[in-house]
This record gives sequence, C-alpha cells and structure tokens, in this order.
Amino acid sequence: MQLKRYYILTLFFIGLLWVFSLYAATPADTLAQLFTATQTMQADFTQTIFDNHGKSIQRSQGHMAFQRPGKFRWDVRSPLPQLVVANGQRLWIYDADLEQVVIRSLHQSAGETPALLLSRPNPVLQTDFKVSEGQGDNKGMQWFILTPKKNDNMFEQIRLGFRQEQIQAMRLTDHLGHSTLIEFHHIHINTALSSSLFSFVPKSGVDVIDETQR
Repeated sequence: MQLKRYYILTLFFIGLLWVFSLYAATPADTLAQLFTATQTMQADFTQTIFDNHGKSIQRSQGHMAFQRPGKFRWDVRSPLPQLVVANGQRLWIYDADLEQVVIRSLHQSAGETPALLLSRPNPVLQTDFKVSEGQGDNKGMQWFILTPKKNDNMFEQIRLGFRQEQIQAMRLTDHLGHSTLIEFHHIHINTALSSSLFSFVPKSGVDVIDETQR
C-alpha cells in the first residue's frame, strides 16, 4: 500500500515539474514543444476569408495531412477543388478546373503557404518568426502569435490556437487587413500516414509549369 502511494505521488510530482517547466519556458519554446509532440496530423478543415471589415467573403472545406518535417497535403474539396502537396523538397499546386499544376521549391513557397509552417522544423520556425503568447478565449484555446521577421511574407501576423496540446485553429492576417480563419475538425495525431499522400503525379493532359527549372 505504501509502495503504491509512493508511486502515485512520484507520478504526480513529475507531472507538476513538467507543467512548471512548460509554463516557465518562453512562448517560442512552448510552441516548439507542442510542435515536437505532433509528428503527424490529419484532419478536416474549414477555411473562411474575411475582408478588412470582418465580413465573410469566401468559405471552403477540405482535408489536410502533414508529416514533419516538410511533408504536407492540403486538399480543398469544395466549392472549387484545389490540391497542394509537398514532399519535403518540392511543392505541387494543382488546379483541377484549369488542368494545371505548378511545381515550386518548398523553401521558396513557405511564406506563400502559411499552413505549411505546421510541418516545418522548429529551428526554421523560430528563425523566420517572432513568437509571443496571445490571450486565451472562452473556448479554452491557447493562442500563439507569429510575426514574420522579414517583410517579404504575405502575412503580417499568424495566430495558432491550441487546445489540450493540439492545434485547433489558425488565423492569418495580411497587410491589407484581410484575414483567413482555418479551423480543424476530426483531428488524428501521430498516426501512420501513407507516403502516397505526399507525392503528386500529374495525369496525362495536365499542363505542367515547373518553376524549379527557372
């Protein structure tokens, strides 16, 4: 009985030490810990774009997956299908309506596709962004504010919302005051993902624009 009680108390104090170390860290360190704990993720998403007055002007839905570092899939299914795939080195942007795919270097496209940052290595993330902690909300969300250190980023601020140590939402604000809210649903963390999710082979007849050859 005494041994069992000692074991429970030991686990309790280990848990307290972990919590205290988490909150004693800088926001960048805390965010890095949260990212490190999530090596793979797949989820449904809704994406809503707002104008600079806060009015909703566009809404889309789809499915996403990532595997760190650098592998990513963003599959918009409605209202207009579009697919973005990254294999760690290259990025494919496929427009089904236009029957066209654009191939880019992943490094060159990181600032244009902010959702990619979920799959990026922690050192790269902290090199490119200043990280601060935002206020929590009534949904129990813990927010982190990412401000680009360079002016060539499409967005002036990126907010990441976590609940129970899982990413739940992203809010992106551009230089014109427009914002994009991405909310994740049916989230699966650290499950095995097929490598085929992170590769793209265009069908016959698809126009290929390879910007990596320029």
